[in-house]
Amino acid sequence: MISKKIISTFFFFIFSCFSFYEAQELPKEIYYQFSYHKNVEYKNDTITIRIENPLFCPLRIRLFSDYLKGENFIDDTLKVMVNENSFAEIKIFAKNIDIEKIKFNINQAFGDDRKTIKQNNLALPFSKGKTYQIMQSNNGSFSHNDDYSRYAVDFNMKTGDTITSADDGFVVGVIKDYEYGGNDRKWRDYANYITIYHPESGLFTQYVHLKKDGSFVKVGDAVKRNQPIGLSGATGFASGEHLHFNVLIPEKGKTLKSVPFSFENNLSSQSLKKNMKVTNK
Repeated sequence: MISKKIISTFFFFIFSCFSFYEAQELPKEIYYQFSYHKNVEYKNDTITIRIENPLFCPLRIRLFSDYLKGENFIDDTLKVMVNENSFAEIKIFAKNIDIEKIKFNINQAFGDDRKTIKQNNLALPFSKGKTYQIMQSNNGSFSHNDDYSRYAVDFNMKTGDTITSADDGFVVGVIKDYEYGGNDRKWRDYANYITIYHPESGLFTQYVHLKKDGSFVKVGDAVKRNQPIGLSGATGFASGEHLHFNVLIPEKGKTLKSVPFSFENNLSSQSLKKNMKVTNK
């Protein structure tokens, strides 16, 4: 006769496996770190595209329409810079068109790639008195091996540890609703994170893998250097709980690219190596 204890253990094991399987499923809903408003109007043989940017940083917008190109109303992709807290309009003269056939492919990227970057020393992205070990440094083979993350640094912060802003700036991106992650690249687009623009330097900083609902800030907030902004976690493509800290600048013709940087006391990101311990004194 099978004991109740064995039966209980069996069902616990089955339930645990099922829960683990459920936790590893990719989210069905996709979240975006910010939004902007676009309006398309056709009047007097003219298409007017109005793009409103609510962010405290410039946006580079690229628009393309197969229909308009096929009808020779445009030559190629339309490009426009929308300044912070502003709007831009694109007008296209297009007589006798079927407005219902116009479908725009729109891409947007942070920042003005013509702006001169003024690198400055940043604060460490965690509280004073705390010490954390480097899990992955610049050019790390696990995930710091492309232009977007090449110079990022991973700190072994535990889930729920406080993340702080590296400098004064404005929050231009927040994702906070993902719950899980995994050691597989399929999870790359499902991390919670915060993006901050630092207008004095032109830099963007990102704080990635936050726990679900782990952001203290929202898009549009002004933040100060060393201000608590969120809680660390393990969402997205991660081998374990940690903070992925990245510094980026606008890349011409593309989005953002990761760049070398320095923390206070001239602690260069390139000098940080795996397993080193860093203290915020």
